[in-house]
Amino acid sequence: MATDKEGVKSMIDIMVDYRKGLLNLDTAMKALEYATDLGPGICEKMLKNSKRDNVTQIRGYSKEPKRLLEGKKGKPNEAKK
Repeated sequence: MATDKEGVKSMIDIMVDYRKGLLNLDTAMKALEYATDLGPGICEKMLKNSKRDNVTQIRGYSKEPKRLLEGKKGKPNEAKK
């Protein structure tokens, strides 16, 4: 388990990068497992339980919260109707 400052910082960085969409589930899971020495099952559950509101739907609809949809109106990443 990550107990020193550097280990905790790397764990936080991995979680933030996953939430931002910079890492996919598999890559983030492997990095988190390496940084924390937790099992792959625990790392997967930790990552899957975090929300990823930044991911834009490409099928013409979005499951994002209303507050995020309002901020995208008139911009190139607005969901098509």
